Amino acid sequence: MIEKIRLAGIDVYLTRFTPEESASGQIAAQKSAVTRLLSEIAGAGHSLCHRNDGSPYIEGFNREISISHCKGYAAVGVGGSHRIGVDIETPRATLQRVTRKFLSEQEQTRFKGDDLLLTAWTMKEALYKAIGIPGIDFANGVILPSEGSCHTEIGDTTYRLESATIGNARITTATPVTDDLIP
Repeated sequence: MIEKIRLAGIDVYLTRFTPEESASGQIAAQKSAVTRLLSEIAGAGHSLCHRNDGSPYIEGFNREISISHCKGYAAVGVGGSHRIGVDIETPRATLQRVTRKFLSEQEQTRFKGDDLLLTAWTMKEALYKAIGIPGIDFANGVILPSEGSCHTEIGDTTYRLESATIGNARITTATPVTDDLIP
């Protein structure tokens, strides 16, 4: 079953892996679930391509997409003409061990505990995809919104983030705030 939700002005299509997909192994399941989502979005004859920076696009589809998957889930975000980011993730113990690699010192004081770390991780990943700057410092260059805000400024661009919980997964979207996109 494919669900559709809207976060930060982005249409997000998401699905859980089918039992057959899950039985085929994680990588095969991810590929199959993403193919199902893309067929729903762009039709069965779609052609998934990647730019030099690795970001995905659908040939002949005039909207930006972002793809994410994790254990048991796949998600595809569909935006407008501006680059977007989507990340979906389920809880995992490794986030505690790598906190210093993805959160600044200030962010480490704000995002403590498994649930907040999961949110911080998905926000960082979604922002990273929306920013599109290869090699940017993940901990200090990808800046999370201040407490109580859903906006952050990176370079000359303001981004809007929104998160939701689907089953045991956290999903976050990031989109630039532009004159033609009023979030």
